[in-house]
Amino acid sequence: MDYDSQTLVELKTMCKDRGLRVSGSKAEVVIRLIEDDESKSPQPISIQQPNQIQQQPVTHIIVNQNADLTLQITGIGIILYGFFRMGMALLFSDWRPDQSFMALLIGLGYLFGGVLTLQGYKQGLQLTLVVLSISGILSLIYHDEFSPLSIGMGDTWPIGFSVICSGTCMLIVAIPLLGPADHSFKQGSPSYLNALMNTADYVSPIPLSTGTITNQREPVETKIVITCPKCSGSMKVPSDYKGTVKCPRCKEKISIE
Repeated sequence: MDYDSQTLVELKTMCKDRGLRVSGSKAEVVIRLIEDDESKSPQPISIQQPNQIQQQPVTHIIVNQNADLTLQITGIGIILYGFFRMGMALLFSDWRPDQSFMALLIGLGYLFGGVLTLQGYKQGLQLTLVVLSISGILSLIYHDEFSPLSIGMGDTWPIGFSVICSGTCMLIVAIPLLGPADHSFKQGSPSYLNALMNTADYVSPIPLSTGTITNQREPVETKIVITCPKCSGSMKVPSDYKGTVKCPRCKEKISIE
């Protein structure tokens, strides 16, 4: 509770309701209420040397919003298309094993991008666009062959059809990235993607990233632990509190700057 925003009368009323002593200045009443809160919900505190102050973050909960419905639909579509490409790779596995392996990797790329998109991360759409670009180039290269990498199927379909299909898929995937809907995406990256990137960067002979991918978090509320130089008693006060407080045990005045 933000006691600093309360008036002295309101703070003393809270003390009276809790059966606490109501006399004293506002700083003393605030400390009294904080210590009462801590006694009802005990938390580990670190004891500092006299006149030293340490900031500790307060445990908090971050609730991630569910992914936007458009992202969920797009993610499901990407996943289904990934399964389709993997199925085509298996059909050609005995006939063209090298091309089937490449098609299988492309299908896995779609699956990974679809899962990230379904979870609401922008990286899913970005990864899918990269895989679509690679898939489109391979589709043009193998257009004249019966291959799991091309929809030309031995020039059965015109090459323009392959270009239109690739361009349409890329446009559909890019639409959520082009619109002003950044609030629909979750901030940062999932933990397993961070671990994967860090592992790949560790084993790679060249740097793959300029730094660790981290999730953006809101600043946490902090308190400070102070130790009385006279009786060595410890207490917590709001981190933005400035002024003089009195130790509730020995009545020693402590200056906080």
